[in-house]
Amino acid sequence: MLSSPEVYPLVLAWLQALEVCPHAVALSALSHLVTALLVGQSLRASALMRALLSPLPVPARQRYKRVARALERPWLTPGWLTPRLVRATLALVDPDGWGPTCGQTHVALDSVRCGGWEVFTLGVVGHGRVLPVSWAVLPYPWPRGQVTPTVCGLLRQVDAAWPAGRPVHLVADRGFPSQQLFRTLRSVGWGWTVRLRAGMGVTVNGESLLVRDLLGRARISGWTGWAGAYGRGAKAIPATLVVGRGLPVWPLHQRTEGSQRPRAARQAERQRTRRYRYASVSETDTWMVLCTTQPTWRAAVSGYRKRWATEGSYRDAQSGWDGQHGWDLEPTLTQAGSAIQAEALVGLWALGTLLQTYLGRQVVQGPAAVQAVARQWTTTGRLSVWAHGQMAWREPLLAAWLADTLHAGAARLAVAPRTQPQPPHALTAEGPAPPQPRAA
Repeated sequence: MLSSPEVYPLVLAWLQALEVCPHAVALSALSHLVTALLVGQSLRASALMRALLSPLPVPARQRYKRVARALERPWLTPGWLTPRLVRATLALVDPDGWGPTCGQTHVALDSVRCGGWEVFTLGVVGHGRVLPVSWAVLPYPWPRGQVTPTVCGLLRQVDAAWPAGRPVHLVADRGFPSQQLFRTLRSVGWGWTVRLRAGMGVTVNGESLLVRDLLGRARISGWTGWAGAYGRGAKAIPATLVVGRGLPVWPLHQRTEGSQRPRAARQAERQRTRRYRYASVSETDTWMVLCTTQPTWRAAVSGYRKRWATEGSYRDAQSGWDGQHGWDLEPTLTQAGSAIQAEALVGLWALGTLLQTYLGRQVVQGPAAVQAVARQWTTTGRLSVWAHGQMAWREPLLAAWLADTLHAGAARLAVAPRTQPQPPHALTAEGPAPPQPRAA
């Protein structure tokens, strides 16, 4: 496994290319923190402090203080990092190259609950994972009337850094649709595919209906689309409504009897839990209703499937693919005493995920010698790009290749188009103000 002195110059080159910090001392401190994350592979303060690079031995208490000071700086706030992460992510992730969504870049909106905090993230979908580019933290239970303005503020924040010539399409689950959300998307010129809940109102052929009323008009199998609108009356927002449940198509490695048995058991447990909580299981649970700006149902369904990449990224940040190799985001945020600390930890996660996912992608697409080494890591070969990156940090046979690859990635970022720099505490048009750092 590479040591901190070996990883530090590679991380420093990336952060210099990202122009994350305007001061050399601050850049060095942040590089040490990101290096500690990639070496320790955990967001816990104990793992970070052990992996911190130090020329002389220092007491553990001093290392903890050093980690705490680094997390209080403004360079990890979403207001400062968002334009830089957008620029870096778009330089490393290409738009869809084929299919009904060809030429589009998908951005996934979702949230994850960690103890007393709810983290809302916007991330670019690429290579089977989502790279976070902006985020906001709210206490849980949610403050009344704050969720939708917070989400709309994130959209405007990302749009301010998004290049004009690159089409973007938002995908989100049924917890987010609202008049304010769709009007914000229209104002920034984004496309969207968002799942609707059964009790929401829609308009089809001039008739006001509930979403559940559409299910009886849809085909039993497959997908049905209508030109309609979200909402009713003068406030209705034109969109295409896609209803269906499709046919389950499993990957080849999940079609065996051994895979079907636990899947059937999980489904039975879900049904039992729903009956226990809600007394009955609604027939609408097996259907999917999408509100989209895509021209066809095929493009809407294909785009919405990309939302599931968020679940894999959240799993990587928390427990990992096996419950042991994640970055411990949930227990770390649970201990955060303020939204400032929580947002800084999410910012550190976003920076580390960018580097590790890029490295894993290069392993997957690497030369034959690199792929031969990667085949030793698992018998199935079904590791994600994030997991490939984690393995690459620990593989001594790839040390020289890894250094060359990360230097090439930093050079690629250095020539990427710049976005207009923003002050660390710039306010967005909507949504919460970025947190202020406390005195060191």
